[in-house]
Amino acid sequence: MSSAALVIKNLTVEFPGHGNPIRAVDRVDLEIKKGERVVLVGETGSGKSVLLLSLLRLLPASARTTGEVLYKGKNLLRMSEDELCRIRGQELAYIPQGTGSALNPVLTVGIQVAEPLMVHLGFKKGPALEKAVSLLGQLGIPEARKRAFEYPHQYSGGMKQRALVAMGVVAEPEILLADEPTKGVDWEKREEILNLFQSLTGKTILTVTHDLWFAEKFAQKVAVMYAAQIVEVAPQVEFFRQPLHPYAQALLAALPSRGLQPLAGYAPEHSRYHEPGCRFRKRCSRAFHRCQEEPPLFEHNGRWVRCWLCAG
Repeated sequence: MSSAALVIKNLTVEFPGHGNPIRAVDRVDLEIKKGERVVLVGETGSGKSVLLLSLLRLLPASARTTGEVLYKGKNLLRMSEDELCRIRGQELAYIPQGTGSALNPVLTVGIQVAEPLMVHLGFKKGPALEKAVSLLGQLGIPEARKRAFEYPHQYSGGMKQRALVAMGVVAEPEILLADEPTKGVDWEKREEILNLFQSLTGKTILTVTHDLWFAEKFAQKVAVMYAAQIVEVAPQVEFFRQPLHPYAQALLAALPSRGLQPLAGYAPEHSRYHEPGCRFRKRCSRAFHRCQEEPPLFEHNGRWVRCWLCAG
């Protein structure tokens, strides 16, 4: 029996553009094992959040998604909408960022947490609310029975994040997809959110983040995206000890604890992704003649890296 919970194969996402389509995710391959915690890192615009949304087909209708996302042997990208609705929230759940419009402002938090139970599992309103209240309390919402009947604007940022996690886990899904769980919160709240996610033992979790502190503390496996491509996949310990791809090395070197050496330059424009060569080469101090050709994702000592320096 396969140990994979989710297998992503040759996943590509494009949006209409002026002239050529805009490719936001480019031929991504990634396997997530059952019970594994995978963190996807990379700078803004690299395609992390688009990839996450594409897995459950939550992108706008204008998006063109190709490839395979295999769950229990079925390709989620080819399921009917009815089939997909049956497993969204119940077997695979998406946890959006805890700020902005992630929660419905006109519904109480308790009702929003209870909704997956009523929609997917056939709970009546009363029992669903009871379970929602219990879960909010377990996740650290003070006076949960009272606060379940309050509205999102009455919650702090950290409490909103807890409520969103409660919505994601209330129906006990097998896989959680979390988008930037620590974005926009202060240091104390980051610790609280880390503890919250670490408490979700046994869950298969894929989360995207800019927060390398969170990635180091939470991940079992780290995947790095650059310019719509996966450029490195490694176990957490090995990645933070010695990343292989020059971009991954630059990400860690920019951390205050590692010397605060910011990476100069910018990623290429989406309109230039069709050009040959490594997409990082113009920012890379180790680029050489072969970098004019695009490298594949190599297996290198049990890790994966998209760099000609690891080809030998």
